[in-house]
Amino acid sequence: MTARLRGVRPQLLFALALGPVLGFVATFLLDGRLLGLVAPALIGAASAAYFVVNRFRPRRWPVAAAVFGGLSGAYLGTLWLPWITVPLAALAVGTAAHHLADRARRKVLLPYSAEFADSALEVPWPARGARGLELLVGPDRITLVGRRGRLRRVRPVVALGEVGAVEQVMVARRATLHVPGVGELDVTVTPGPAVRIAVPPGEWVLPTDHGRDLARLVARRRERAG
Repeated sequence: MTARLRGVRPQLLFALALGPVLGFVATFLLDGRLLGLVAPALIGAASAAYFVVNRFRPRRWPVAAAVFGGLSGAYLGTLWLPWITVPLAALAVGTAAHHLADRARRKVLLPYSAEFADSALEVPWPARGARGLELLVGPDRITLVGRRGRLRRVRPVVALGEVGAVEQVMVARRATLHVPGVGELDVTVTPGPAVRIAVPPGEWVLPTDHGRDLARLVARRRERAG
């Protein structure tokens, strides 16, 4: 796991540095004022701080890189004709940064390895047949990420110390299950293997074709968390 994170470090650094470096170069060439370096410096510092804090959460990397890249691109646009170039530059730099960070995310998370269980990595586990639904397995908690309506997302969190039995089950037919304690969130479970996780005040059922791996991951991290 350490080797995977080390291996994607150059890509992440490039994704972080792309916007600020372009900002520095453009400022020297087009503006010439030292004061103009403040904006790319602040964006670079903020993005570096964010990625240091979230270095074990690959799921967050692409969106964060796109946001910081977009800010850098917007600054670049203001050095030309703002009303024309700001959105185009923001889109171009943000897209490039997102692509680099997403490649790094996939290299870290795929393929799944049993070594994940003993690492500090937050592992996102998508549900089969339920778009937008996934289980985030962190080192000390699990989070069920789902949608309530088209725009609103809900994220019930349970500490691993409160997790009960974790087992792989077989679902015989398609069913819609209510997630306890989360208002109106329902989970559509498709036929096939799934993982049932006992949490207060009920249970979560996540359909997945790799239920044994997920069950072992959650059980091992629950054991490590005490």
